[in-house]
Amino acid sequence: MASSTTDGYARGKWRAWLTVVGAFFMQFSVIGFMSAFGVMQAYYVRTFLSHSSASAISWIGSIQTLLDLTLGAFLGPLLDRGYLRHVLIGGSVIFVICHFLLSLAQPQHYYQVLLSQGIGMGLGMGSIFLPTSVLVSQHFHKKKALAMGIVPAGGSLGAVAFSIALNYLFNGPLGFGWAIRIIAFICLGLLLVGNLLLFDARPATQPTAVPGIQEKPPGTLTAGRTDDEDAATKTDRTSGDPEEAAAPRPPLLDRRYACILVQGFLTGLGLWFPPSYVQLFAEQHGVGRELSFYSLAILNAANALGRVLPNWLGDRWGALAVYVPCLVVGSVLQFALLGCTTAYGLVLFTVFYGFFSGTAVSLYLPAVASISADGADVGKRMGIALFPVGIGALVGTPIGGALIGHDYVWWKGVVFAAVTGLAGAAVAGSALVRGPCRR
Repeated sequence: MASSTTDGYARGKWRAWLTVVGAFFMQFSVIGFMSAFGVMQAYYVRTFLSHSSASAISWIGSIQTLLDLTLGAFLGPLLDRGYLRHVLIGGSVIFVICHFLLSLAQPQHYYQVLLSQGIGMGLGMGSIFLPTSVLVSQHFHKKKALAMGIVPAGGSLGAVAFSIALNYLFNGPLGFGWAIRIIAFICLGLLLVGNLLLFDARPATQPTAVPGIQEKPPGTLTAGRTDDEDAATKTDRTSGDPEEAAAPRPPLLDRRYACILVQGFLTGLGLWFPPSYVQLFAEQHGVGRELSFYSLAILNAANALGRVLPNWLGDRWGALAVYVPCLVVGSVLQFALLGCTTAYGLVLFTVFYGFFSGTAVSLYLPAVASISADGADVGKRMGIALFPVGIGALVGTPIGGALIGHDYVWWKGVVFAAVTGLAGAAVAGSALVRGPCRR
């Protein structure tokens, strides 16, 4: 057995953690900007797209989130066949180009913002989020959940930085166009550095043949296999442990995996309602304007902690065992949004909800991995698992916006988001009680 297997890393410690740093920078850029959409929602409602309803504007962020999550369902097979680097570079180029195109959008031209930010940047985000997560998971045999929590924490910290920067730039002398261009240049630099720091998880001793035809090392997540490998696999299955000999079932025939898919949809319906509307809610309820500006930054700072600490616990106790209680707490906390009518209430809500909503995101893919059999196409399973979350995010936030309406009846949207979250937690709990999961 190679030493890289015994020390817990596919290609060594330095390559693994440099890949984590590179993926961190990339998600800081793309997921950070996406997670700061609450600032743009408030700005669009007040000024830039004031002729459009809050529900219509929220579709921009929802489509962006949909593509960020669901594009992985189509990219998963490509990642398993070795095209990960191509996907990442292509996604980076699309994201940056559409970012600069957004800076050219004109006030009250809704379709321009929808095309450049919602669809264009969403395609770039979707080409980066899952590939970076899959690549990090391939590098680690141990501490996988921790590493996969550090990477999305970059998105939360990026949201802190971008939400503060956008608030000041939008309300400064530069205007919308140059505010977006400044952020686009920052993202360009981060994506360039991030791509350079990524390492392939395949051992350096392996020849670089055509993906899907070359011989793969044991443990490599791949969908393409040669005839010799298939024959060797069949021999191992007939001569080894019966449990190890059983081939992994197709993802949709796995009951616990199906439960996670349903949970992902239900959680996605309500998870992004508070981040999308908390700043607008605070402004409308008389909370100081400066604190309202910082509300999303505080939420995302706590979100970053929620993406690391619970994942560390997930490595010890099991990802799904930690995930379910955090889903319950986060959903119950959504009711507390109605108490954000004072400065103290706003800070307490953003800190606690930010932490547990971070867990709802960062432990989702480790939970999928924990119920996946050894040798399964993990890239494909992760990609499929993100699809229902994206569908939930697509329709959930606009539904919440439609429920609060033009008169801003906030309790309707809050109750919808919280109840769907609790329903998702219940479904995930059923997956937990169906049997033990791998840590």
